[in-house]
Amino acid sequence: MVSKNENVPTSAATLTGTVDSGTASQTPHTSTTKFTTFGGSGQTFRVADLLLCGAENAISRRDLMALTGYKDRELRLLIEAERRQGIPILSDNINGYFLPASEAERQQCVRSLRRRAKEIEATATAIEKATEV
Repeated sequence: MVSKNENVPTSAATLTGTVDSGTASQTPHTSTTKFTTFGGSGQTFRVADLLLCGAENAISRRDLMALTGYKDRELRLLIEAERRQGIPILSDNINGYFLPASEAERQQCVRSLRRRAKEIEATATAIEKATEV
């Protein structure tokens, strides 16, 4: 079995040192170059650069938070922004975040997201129809 540290790409180790040394700001700013810029330092990175291919190599959100220094909501917003820029960051409820190793993994994630969207829509509709205040 491979340890978590062996699964972390080199860029993650570099980022960890940057965050630990305090040279990176905790506040992300989205630039026009499709990278996240750490305020003031001019250093850029993508969350995708920290990920490996395949669900078996996934990194949990908690581990990504530790690597980047971002809070949960900030990290989720960065991941959402990268996804909307066309970077296929996949996730599942078991392993965490990863890049697709196959088209099957990509499709499985898309199905999961569409299922969640339907569930959210059904909940919103039920709340709209509720007569009790």
